[in-house]
Amino acid sequence: MLGKSADTIVLDFIKKDGGVIVYLSDDFVFTRALRNIVSRVIGLSGDSLLAFSSMGSAMKKCLELQDQGIPCVIFIERMIDNRPSTDFIITLKREFPDVKMVMLTWEATQETVAYFFELGVSRVLVKPASANMVIDALAEVISPFMELKQQILLCEELLENREYNAALDASDRILMTRPDSARGLVLRGNALMGVGEIDKAVQCYMAAHEAKPIFMAPLIKLAEAFREMEDERALAYMKELDDISPLNPERKIDIAEEHLRKGEHEEAEKYLDRGMAVAEKEVSSMVGDLTQRIVDAVTAIAPNLAVKYLNRVIDTKRVLGRDDLVHFNRLGIILRGEGRWAEAVEVYGKAVTIAPEDPVIHYNMGLAQWEGNQRMVALKCFEKALNIDPHFYAGSVGAALNIGSLYLELRRYRDSLPFFGHVLDLDSENSLAQVKLAEAKTKAETEPDPVRAAVESVGDSGFDLSLLESKKKKKKWKPFTNLEL
Repeated sequence: MLGKSADTIVLDFIKKDGGVIVYLSDDFVFTRALRNIVSRVIGLSGDSLLAFSSMGSAMKKCLELQDQGIPCVIFIERMIDNRPSTDFIITLKREFPDVKMVMLTWEATQETVAYFFELGVSRVLVKPASANMVIDALAEVISPFMELKQQILLCEELLENREYNAALDASDRILMTRPDSARGLVLRGNALMGVGEIDKAVQCYMAAHEAKPIFMAPLIKLAEAFREMEDERALAYMKELDDISPLNPERKIDIAEEHLRKGEHEEAEKYLDRGMAVAEKEVSSMVGDLTQRIVDAVTAIAPNLAVKYLNRVIDTKRVLGRDDLVHFNRLGIILRGEGRWAEAVEVYGKAVTIAPEDPVIHYNMGLAQWEGNQRMVALKCFEKALNIDPHFYAGSVGAALNIGSLYLELRRYRDSLPFFGHVLDLDSENSLAQVKLAEAKTKAETEPDPVRAAVESVGDSGFDLSLLESKKKKKKWKPFTNLEL
C-alpha cells in the first residue's frame, strides 16, 4: 500500500477522492457497529457512509454515484431478507463494472468464496469483524496501485482495445517483475490468443493454474480454449471449475452441453438439474434466461428435457406474469412438434389466464387445435386473435397463410382472400399462396351470396332487404372485412 497506513488510505479515499461507502444490510446491529468503526477510526462524517436495507434503494444510489463519477465501495450482506444477495451483485457488476464490493457473511466456505470472486467481489469478511479487519478490507480494495498493478491495468486496457502485440510486451514486463504471477500469465495467454498463438496461450494458462490453483481465471480460459478447439479436455477443466465454484449455474449448463454433444443424455440431465437447483436458490432472476438456454440446447436433441425444464420453471413460480409467456409459448411449440397437441392446448389455456388479450396466444392455441383436427375450434381461436388485433399477423407469411388456409378448408372462400393476398404482398413469388388464392377466387365466384340466399330461403314473406343487410353487418366478422393489407 505504498507505505501508507490503512487509516490514511481510507481517509484519502473519502477526503481527497470524494469517495463514499455504501452498506447494504438488514442487520441493523452491524450497521451501527460499522458506522461507529468508520467514524471512530478515521473520523468521518455520517455523509460518508450510506446504509440501505433495501436492494432497490441501494442499487439506485450506486447507479447515481456512477453517473456522478463518485467512487464508492459497497459492503453487501450475503443474505438480505433471508435470501441470497447474488442477484443484486450480478446486476450491480453488470451496470457498474468498476464498482468495488466487500461481501459480509456469518460463514464462508471455499465454494461460496470462489463464487463471490467469480461475480466480482473484491473481499469477503466473516462476521463478527473487528474494526481493524473492516478498515484493512476497505484499504485493500481502494489502495493506490503499485507498479505491478499499474502494469496489469495497462495490459488489461491494451487487451480490451485489441492491441495484442503491445499487450504481449506489457505482459513481459509483468512477468519480469514477478515470474510466477498467475494474473500476468493469464494476461499473456489472452494476448497470445489474440495473435492466434493458441498452443502457447494454453501453456500460459496451464502455468498460471499451477502457480495458483485457487485462481479460477486460468481454468476458465483453458476451458474456453479447449471448447473452441472441440478438445475433450474442455469438459475436464469445466468440471474442475465446478468443483472449486459449484454455485455457478451457467457453468453447469456448459458441462451439460458438452455431455449432450457426446450423446450422454443422462449425465447432461444431472448437470441441468443441478444448474436449475442452484439458480432457483441463488440467482432467481437468472432462472428464466437459464431455462431458455437449456431449451435452446436440448430441443433438437432431447425435446422431452425441454418440456421438463419449461414445466419446472412454470410450476415453481409463485406468481406468473407476462414475462412468463415466452415459457408457455416455447412449451406449446415443442409439445406440438411432438404431436402432443392436447397438452399444447392446455398450456396455451393457462397462458390465456395471464394475458387474455394477447392475440398470439389465441393464434397458437388455434394451431394446436388444428393439428388435433379440431378445425372449427381452431377457427374460433384465430377469430378471437383477430378480434383482439385485426392486424396481428401483418408481416408474417406463415400466420397469414395459415389463417387463409383454414378458411379455405372450411369453405369460407371470401374470408380467405385477404390473407392469401397479404402473403403475396409480402412474397409475390409464393407459389402455395398463388395456388390457394386462385382456388379461393374461383370457388368464391360460385359461392352463393349469404344475404341473397337468406332472402330467397324465406320466399315472399315480406322481409325488408335493407333490414337484413343491416343485421348482416352486425353479425359479420368485422376484423376480416376491415383488414388493411
